[in-house]
Amino acid sequence: MEKLIKFYFTVLLLSLSLGSIAQNSFTEIVKTNLADATKLGEAYLNPLFKGVGVGINSGWYNSAKAKNLGKFDVRFVGTAAIAPQSDRTFDINSLGLTNTRPTNPNLSIAPTVVGKNVDGPSVKFSDNNGNSTSFVLPGGSGLSFIPSPQLQVTVGVIKNTDVSVRYTPKIGNYEFGKMQVLGIGAKHEITPLLFPGKIGKLVPIDIAVALAYNQIKFQKDFDGADQQDDSNSGKDLNQRIEGKFSGVTADLIVSKKLSVFTPFASISYNTSKTDLGLLGDYKIENPTFVVGGSTEQYLTLTDPVKYNQNDISGFRGNIGFELRFAFFRLYGAYSIAEYQAVTGGIGFGIGK
Repeated sequence: MEKLIKFYFTVLLLSLSLGSIAQNSFTEIVKTNLADATKLGEAYLNPLFKGVGVGINSGWYNSAKAKNLGKFDVRFVGTAAIAPQSDRTFDINSLGLTNTRPTNPNLSIAPTVVGKNVDGPSVKFSDNNGNSTSFVLPGGSGLSFIPSPQLQVTVGVIKNTDVSVRYTPKIGNYEFGKMQVLGIGAKHEITPLLFPGKIGKLVPIDIAVALAYNQIKFQKDFDGADQQDDSNSGKDLNQRIEGKFSGVTADLIVSKKLSVFTPFASISYNTSKTDLGLLGDYKIENPTFVVGGSTEQYLTLTDPVKYNQNDISGFRGNIGFELRFAFFRLYGAYSIAEYQAVTGGIGFGIGK
């Protein structure tokens, strides 16, 4: 079980740390034009932001039936949010860049983070003094989906209501970065409210409403060599990628228990938000510096790139199932929206 948990979270750390791929290729443009760097980075990472948003809003439930008081289950689920073909590349010329252009005007299509694992096109930056430099944009991961694993505990608290919690302490390592998960959700069975008394016993389905919030915090520090102040002061520049992915989902669920098999269908309204930044101090040579002059040899860029955006806002349809064998559980679901998603998992529980 410990190895399974470690595997799931390693996959998530890998998917989140894909953002650091762009850091090396974007170093030069970050030093020269922050607006262009932000637009290029956003275009490259946007499918990652959306995919994580879909993942953290998935897998909260597989039945409308609420757990009885004190009954619980523990589940390990993973979601693969599938990026549409249109989000696997982006056109550099459509970003409104100021001083950055494709080196070859006919090669302006670049892979996003979920694009093909090949280098992007070469781009050229020109400053106001006529100087220029060229560099190659990063390739994609070669994966067309964004994985998001979750560890969840659900407990019945009062009649017709259960509460779910997602939590991990900060885990990870220096190579991939560190993350922490925190989420809470509640499901309330409304069948008795809609069909009170004896009528409710004749209704062949269970109906519930659910609300959940989930967040993932992530941080990856850059190598010690990148921390060194170019001015030789020895100061730690604290260079890092730091972010928070958060999502909210509200759901209307219908299910029907058929012995050990419970199919369900639901409609959800989902939102997700990304706060992500290339943070710390970045020392660059001052282009106006003259030996013996009065200007500084180095300039400092502090927290040069930040993203604060809403990624998902809309409805999603879901179908899925739960299989129960004594205390063992199997889960599966499929979601239809801008990003289709497949969710599967295993778990164990006590009681209904």
